[in-house]
Amino acid sequence: MDKFDRPRQRLFLQGLYDAYPEELTNEQLEELLSSFPDEKVTTANLLYLEKHGLIFSGLQEGAVGYHLVNRPAITHKGIDFIRDDGGLGAILNVQTVKFHDSTITALEDIIRVANLPDEKKSGLISKLRELPSDAIKHLTLQLLTKGVLNLPAALPIIEKFLRSV
Repeated sequence: MDKFDRPRQRLFLQGLYDAYPEELTNEQLEELLSSFPDEKVTTANLLYLEKHGLIFSGLQEGAVGYHLVNRPAITHKGIDFIRDDGGLGAILNVQTVKFHDSTITALEDIIRVANLPDEKKSGLISKLRELPSDAIKHLTLQLLTKGVLNLPAALPIIEKFLRSV
């Protein structure tokens, strides 16, 4: 039997989630703790979940091992884990990617030198300027991929650039 049994851990987290924001009752705590085969395995799992930031274990280290001095409680990370939706962390931890004006200018320059009618070039540049940043990022990555796939043709350009830097 695996000491770190995922279904038992999930059951324990679910019990804390269901009780939140209240503390577990004595009966609830006993029921959850009894799902583990022995005290050593219980302690190991509570510490494991705590080290991952999913719970406050309520354990305190003493002279002869750990003792439960407070009732375990679920953390915000534990709630997000149980909900399995990324939680507020997914919303609050959004990273912004900024593109320099030079990136957009470089894309415009590529369009300007393309063998296309001026009317079509103007339309493409206009649409490019209206694109949100994630679309520009996607376009830039697509162009980079095409460049890598045609690496033999791109190598002289890369070499020329690296020599000039």
